[in-house]
Amino acid sequence: MLSRRLLIGLMLALLITATGVTTAQDEPSVFRFATCQGAWIDNVNAMLVEQFQELHPDIEVQIEPLNCATDLSVPLVAQAAAGTLPDVTFTADLFVVPFAQAGISVDMRPFAEADPDFDLSDVYENMLALSEVDGEGLYMIPSSFDVVTMYYNKSLFEEAGAPLPTADSTWDEIIESCKMIREVTEKYCILANSGGTGDQARWWAQYVPWIVGYGGQIISDDGTTAMLSSPETLAGLKAYTDMWTVDDIGQPFDFDPGGNCFLVGQCAIWLHIPSIMQAVRGLDPQPFEWDVEVIPSLPEGKFTGMGTYGFTITANAQDPQLAWDFIKGLLSPETQTAITLQYAGMPLLRSLRENPDIVGLEGPPDNIEAFIENGANGITPPYFPGECGSLYAGQINSEINAAFDAVIVGGVSVEEAFTEANDNIQACLDRTTSE
Repeated sequence: MLSRRLLIGLMLALLITATGVTTAQDEPSVFRFATCQGAWIDNVNAMLVEQFQELHPDIEVQIEPLNCATDLSVPLVAQAAAGTLPDVTFTADLFVVPFAQAGISVDMRPFAEADPDFDLSDVYENMLALSEVDGEGLYMIPSSFDVVTMYYNKSLFEEAGAPLPTADSTWDEIIESCKMIREVTEKYCILANSGGTGDQARWWAQYVPWIVGYGGQIISDDGTTAMLSSPETLAGLKAYTDMWTVDDIGQPFDFDPGGNCFLVGQCAIWLHIPSIMQAVRGLDPQPFEWDVEVIPSLPEGKFTGMGTYGFTITANAQDPQLAWDFIKGLLSPETQTAITLQYAGMPLLRSLRENPDIVGLEGPPDNIEAFIENGANGITPPYFPGECGSLYAGQINSEINAAFDAVIVGGVSVEEAFTEANDNIQACLDRTTSE
């Protein structure tokens, strides 16, 4: 039986001629665009529609709202089974692998490489890596250079007399400042909850950099061996969880400050992507001074996670070339600049790195260039073969989350909790990769 990846490749091969990607003989009269809605994305949706209709004025764009507060995979998997997917759909880095495996999205790299007006080399490579499956293909056009960066409450640091973060700060130095903040103000430093108990602390983009920063990894390069119990990985996890269990600077999982811990001024640091600027700038009046800084250093260097939303051509697109004309607008200089000027992200294009409108954007944050500088430190989540899940979902996610809860809430040692998680994940890998 042909693999799903090979089937998708064969489908694409039929769409590509010797000179490029074919155009359907008869353009459809309606183009279906499934996307989320809200202040954070409405302007992007509108720009994509406008740019597309400048190219194809006779085609009506039909927007199909997605309920992005729920699991998007449920309705899209059902549509894929029925062959009724829209032409283009919203996606995000956590959906890249499952959408490709479920036959929802297609590899768009052939379209990008065949387009003389599209320069894929202008896009930062580590963000493109978020769109790949096992290092191959292009299953998402990303929206922003969304690398996790350090937001910090300048007022709390100054109240405690603690040194402010700098581009040269180490995590050890930040932790010492956080101890001063905890002692003087009785407030916490590291935000742990952004939408649920411990969800931020258990976000791969926050903890995996500590593993890598101590020379460890979660899975072997060949994808066959879980490595959560390796000495280097355990050292990184111990240093990370010590912020809660030893230093008392991490927001307790059960501590409810009456809202987002950073936004209400009860946590001094929030590690997140550039679009969070909108939420912090939206505080009126501004209750504290704040800024951003590149991620601090660990023993092996600077490492931080990444994650963004984007769009993909679906396997049921009526005219894939037409869908490419629509989706590539996300990476146009106009759209990328507009996203940044709305404090909704940072440009993915190297050619916009020195754009005066962007680097001179009015603060806060005053150090807005830290987002771009921090981009070089961004890493992608490891890929897991088989049916055991990923850092986002499935057994792997559940085992790791349970280990964090056992350590931070239950007082279990890092070695005991993560060795158990490692053994359970390894058993799954052995079972599913041998089938």
